[in-house]
Amino acid sequence: LGGILSDVLFAKFAFPGRLWVQFIALFLESVFLLAFACIDNTHSWWVALLVIIVFSLFTQMACGTSYGIVPFMNPKQLACTSALVGAGGNLGAVIALLCFYQPLGAIETLLPFKVHAGYVLFSSLLSVCYYWPDKGGMFTGARASSQESSKA
Repeated sequence: LGGILSDVLFAKFAFPGRLWVQFIALFLESVFLLAFACIDNTHSWWVALLVIIVFSLFTQMACGTSYGIVPFMNPKQLACTSALVGAGGNLGAVIALLCFYQPLGAIETLLPFKVHAGYVLFSSLLSVCYYWPDKGGMFTGARASSQESSKA
């Protein structure tokens, strides 16, 4: 769904549309992960199931939006960029475990979910910083000189 929505907004709003979908998917992923982290034994099991399903939906959407952005990162090295992005998720999980979660030591059961929700929220807010001179960013289009040179 994320890749499809990214393509739809790209057709309507150009490159900033892809960045907006990325931001929304990551932001809502963090919201539902935090909601899941706040569910304890006082809630029914189906509440946790419903929240984790919605969280999973936005997680998969964020993955799809990432692959909508990848071809624009470095078009001349598309294969290498795609390979790094694809493998980066697995490597990123190992690095996150070693750097961010293992030092927490003995903790309450739901704390890692809350911490990870904060990391996802931070990464969603980074979407505002993404900018390509020839494509634009979330709030700005491409520079006029970049558009003219890419048409030539």
